[in-house]
Amino acid sequence: MKEQDIAILGVCRFSMLGRGDWKAYRNKTDDQLEAIYDEKAAELFAPERMLARLATFEHLTLASMKAQSDPNFRFLVLSSDRMPETYRARLERICEGMAQVELRFVAPMHVSEAITLLAPELGLDLPDTVQFRLDDDDCVSKDFIRRLRRHAAGLWRNAHFAVSFSSLYYCVTDGPTEGIYNWYSPFFSAGAAVRHSTRTVFDYGHYKIPQHLVSVTDPHFPCIVTHRGDNDTPRHEAQTLRKRGMTVALQEDVQRAWARHFSYLGPEGLALSTFARYLGEKAGRPQFLGLDGEGEAKDVA
Repeated sequence: MKEQDIAILGVCRFSMLGRGDWKAYRNKTDDQLEAIYDEKAAELFAPERMLARLATFEHLTLASMKAQSDPNFRFLVLSSDRMPETYRARLERICEGMAQVELRFVAPMHVSEAITLLAPELGLDLPDTVQFRLDDDDCVSKDFIRRLRRHAAGLWRNAHFAVSFSSLYYCVTDGPTEGIYNWYSPFFSAGAAVRHSTRTVFDYGHYKIPQHLVSVTDPHFPCIVTHRGDNDTPRHEAQTLRKRGMTVALQEDVQRAWARHFSYLGPEGLALSTFARYLGEKAGRPQFLGLDGEGEAKDVA
């Protein structure tokens, strides 16, 4: 397989309902799921959360996809067909104009089932596709696709393999531990990638991927991971951050990383990631344009 011919598919769940690796769905029977869907929908579609996630998806996640030095990839955004129309219309507007994005609103199902069902429609043969995952509040280096393709070409003789970009800027955006931390975390979810003949990247707990597949870890192309109090992962105490091996990032390191990997971030992205305070930017409180405080649509030029 020639390097330039390798198919790459990114997958982002945006307020998608269905079984997956989220805690709410663990060890639940099918009969219990509908009640969980109703409960989870109320949480996922709460106005404050939706405004925050629409902002991070647009100014972090999608911004990093638009900035890729290698544009030869697809990016599947999976959302719920139960999403209120106000937010659905906003998400559609955000995704417009980017050729690589495939936005789909699906019934509640496992994310892997959705990927498998949609792959033929996208013209993809999953066994010959490198899949990566990216959450709607994280972003990757502008050279992520280029670097992933290079690793995939080197590993291609293996029918199954995985790649991790293990150096993270872990950005706690609120609370007592607010700040940017360096974190070496192989096979964290951001940018984790696999090639497999029958499984998707979501069929593994991301930290368990290297237990099952030939794996490569690349520490040279970092990702930005943001965390705020409404994430599925609980807010971390300072002691927890230390136990996980996180250290406070130095200003000069953040500045170098921004210049090399994340220069695509605009004022909104710099504020949302808290990079602004390390760069001397005067980026104020993020403005979630398009929705007012009551969650009603506004006209946006």
